[in-house]
Amino acid sequence: MHAVLLLLALAGCHGAQQVGVDMAFDVDDDGGRSSAKCIASSGGACQIEFRGAGAVRTTLQPGEMRSFAQVRPGTVVCIAAELADLARCEPVTLAAGYARIRKGRYNRVG
Repeated sequence: MHAVLLLLALAGCHGAQQVGVDMAFDVDDDGGRSSAKCIASSGGACQIEFRGAGAVRTTLQPGEMRSFAQVRPGTVVCIAAELADLARCEPVTLAAGYARIRKGRYNRVG
């Protein structure tokens, strides 16, 4: 009985761990000053792939913001915490203005 209670208590010490990526995009109507910012990533960096004509793949560190001339409303983007996950991403079409995009899942650690 005490062993069961001890195991339950120890299991409760571990919370949910976020696995994923959190990014913000600010897209100009004409694409002149569009930017992307890596807010957080469980992989250590935000992996980004802009798809379509002139496809671009890049990496941003948490807290890093970068401007992209080719990003306009309608640009399709994939984001991931790990480079390998870009191949399996569900693309997002960016609209003009600010958008915060989070991709990932929650795993229970114990």
